[in-house]
Amino acid sequence: MSSVQPGQSARRLSVPPRHTSPPRTLTGDELATLLRIADCLIPASGPNPKASDAESYVQYLDLAISARADVFDAVMAAVATLADVGDDDLWAALKSLWSEDKATFDPMSAIVAGAYFMTPHIKELIGYPGQHRDVAGLEEAADELAGGILDPVVERGHIYVSAAGE
Repeated sequence: MSSVQPGQSARRLSVPPRHTSPPRTLTGDELATLLRIADCLIPASGPNPKASDAESYVQYLDLAISARADVFDAVMAAVATLADVGDDDLWAALKSLWSEDKATFDPMSAIVAGAYFMTPHIKELIGYPGQHRDVAGLEEAADELAGGILDPVVERGHIYVSAAGE
């Protein structure tokens, strides 16, 4: 029996809500600081451009921020704190943030790095073809099953627990 009321959509508890835009538009100063942070963490190296020079980086930065809307306020607070740090001192300030506040540094660095690796040029440079479906052939699936891959699951037995607590 479904607990979804008429007019409501089912919510999958195992999947976080999808955000298509940041909670708010970044100010010019916030964006400038975030780009400085990105360039500090991802400098140019060989054929790899620094973060802010990657093709469409700001567009993908916006997408990455949207994906981590759950940490937006904490990341923007760190960005505000780092706004007045000079370029020569930014690495040390980021290193300090990493050692003192990983709960903020980790998502902030994941946002800037994630945006970088989503850009088409960087995906091409690292040889990433993008997501695609790679379905096992019938023989490969049969071999896996014959090899006993599911035996521990079958032996364990039924353990279904509803995410809704039913």
